[in-house]
Amino acid sequence: MSLTVVTAQFAVSADIDANLAAIERLMRQAAATGAAVVHLPEAALSGYAGVDFATFEGFDWPRLEAATRQVMALARDLKLWTVLGSAHRLGEGRKPHNCAYVIDAAGALVDRYDKRFCAGDAAGLGGDLAHYTPGDHFAVFDIKGVRCGVLICHDYRYPELYRAYHRRGVRLMFHGFHAGGLSDERFADMKAGVGQHRLTGGTTLPGITMPAGMIAAASNNNMWISCPNSSAPRSCWPSFVVRPDGVIPSACEPEVEAWLVTDIDPAAPIYDSTVAWRDRAIDGVLHSGTLVEDPRSRDRTRL
Repeated sequence: MSLTVVTAQFAVSADIDANLAAIERLMRQAAATGAAVVHLPEAALSGYAGVDFATFEGFDWPRLEAATRQVMALARDLKLWTVLGSAHRLGEGRKPHNCAYVIDAAGALVDRYDKRFCAGDAAGLGGDLAHYTPGDHFAVFDIKGVRCGVLICHDYRYPELYRAYHRRGVRLMFHGFHAGGLSDERFADMKAGVGQHRLTGGTTLPGITMPAGMIAAASNNNMWISCPNSSAPRSCWPSFVVRPDGVIPSACEPEVEAWLVTDIDPAAPIYDSTVAWRDRAIDGVLHSGTLVEDPRSRDRTRL
């Protein structure tokens, strides 16, 4: 029950045709490695509203749909599962979803995950919420006997999502990001607000917290996590993969088109420090072992 995954990065942009060309190129390279699935960044095909382009006003939805169908057809021809970041159009006057399409090896769209925690203020005037409508569901599916799930970018700040996927038996998470293509001014401001982080080497808040969050999510929930990011200039970190013990075995070079090949084996003897008590903690029993009734335990104000 093993699975070969390609985690791919390229410079996501507002140009759907350029994105499509890179995606098709990476899909072919992934298939040539013998991989079963390729995972692409957040908004890989559509581009990312608010960063790659200002708004969805005047967006070419017919072109995006046609390009998506091309990806589906290539997935069928290559017999390659594809997890594709994009945008999903809703009804007239409604903001689209920031989504990941799950396309199987027959080229069929088998599920779609919509980013649940779009960053922004409560009024929806800033961040993702200025451009996107949040989702309300999980996406769980099996590839060659490995149970998989999907999350997108800011979702990493909500560990409840990882716990819920763990309950559903997920062992491999496809967690796509778009933290690249930032303006020089924005990137400089982000760096000035943090400085060099001595432990991780990150120079921006996302560059510090997102990889750390993935390490914690993997090791706390016994999951493999694929983490592609846009490689557009001024990206906050390169794409990487995390093992269930929190080790990052491989990462791409930053700001270049590249991919990682990882063999996922849920049965591999990888250390799981929380296996004895994790499920009980999820159920609300927040201690290990057996409690005792002892007055010296109950009195916390004396030595």
